[in-house]
Amino acid sequence: MTQPQTLTAGARLTGAVLCALLALITAAWLARDIHAARSLPDLWWFWSGTSRGGSRTPLTTGILDPVLLLVYAVAAAVVPRAPSAAAVLSCVGAVTALLRVSSLWVLHHDDWTDSTALHDLHRRALLSTFAALAAGLALVITAAAGRRPGPAPGPGPRGRPGPGAATTALLVLGAAGLVMVAWEIYWAVQLPGEEYRARFAGARLPLLWLPGGWVAVVLAVIALAAAAGGPSRAPYVRPLGLITAAVLVAAGASGVALAARFELLDRFGDLDTAPQLQIVTWFFQLVAGLLLVPVLARRGPEDPAGTPGAPWAPGYPPYSPYSPYSPQAPHDAHGGFGPPPPGFGPPPPPSSPPPGW
Repeated sequence: MTQPQTLTAGARLTGAVLCALLALITAAWLARDIHAARSLPDLWWFWSGTSRGGSRTPLTTGILDPVLLLVYAVAAAVVPRAPSAAAVLSCVGAVTALLRVSSLWVLHHDDWTDSTALHDLHRRALLSTFAALAAGLALVITAAAGRRPGPAPGPGPRGRPGPGAATTALLVLGAAGLVMVAWEIYWAVQLPGEEYRARFAGARLPLLWLPGGWVAVVLAVIALAAAAGGPSRAPYVRPLGLITAAVLVAAGASGVALAARFELLDRFGDLDTAPQLQIVTWFFQLVAGLLLVPVLARRGPEDPAGTPGAPWAPGYPPYSPYSPYSPQAPHDAHGGFGPPPPGFGPPPPPSSPPPGW
């Protein structure tokens, strides 16, 4: 077992500032779209992909932007004092970098340079993307470089999920990840090559939208990664699982809203198998996300040192009055090997003090 690691105060402050910066960038784009949209319901349907248009200027944000804003705000608030601050910063930074890197090729298309206004939006979106990528990578570096040995041995911090939460994460996140992998295999088989590549290329998407295929793959990876850490109660399970849960809630809620808007639930029995399974998947994602949030948000129990699952325990037995290695052990305790041979015992006390004492 290795000694526990903690995050220095400077690294915590740096991480909190970077998370706050990401939150401010995301909030600025959301505020712009709220002002540009005719109403909040119109903005919601735009995020769901069924907007009727009519806004004063082109809308830019997607369904993941409010989710990421929530993630950044919570991370900035908890990092200064959280026992698992390093795991939080690593997960937030890695997910941000993985998601936002797809904007580099989405923004590479020429659809947003037809006019001066669109060109200005494109330029600002590109700067925001580079800032988000830099901040995400800086979060990972901060979490890695700011680690220091933890305090003296004792009960471990409550950063790990409890046994029940770890089991729930293994089952629910594992199922969610496998469902997304199954859907991606289905689309790869059903769609022609060009159409399937379009799921990752992101041509003609709104500025800050992310390609659906790329998001599905990233979400499947982080869900399965969080599930894999469940049996060992790894510290990263809680932050990574909570991020995945938030995305699942957003995706499931958006899908269920679409099903209700187009009356797919009323015609569920008349639909083909694939649309039926898609509706079931939306409900599963919504329920799974809502289940995971309260389970993983709760801190786990303390890990007492010296027990399995503890982050650190001493590698040697403590001194005991009955241990042969203790300075207070009885004189006849020799570890079970009998008395020492002549010449190896302690010297006898002198019969008289040396001269000059």
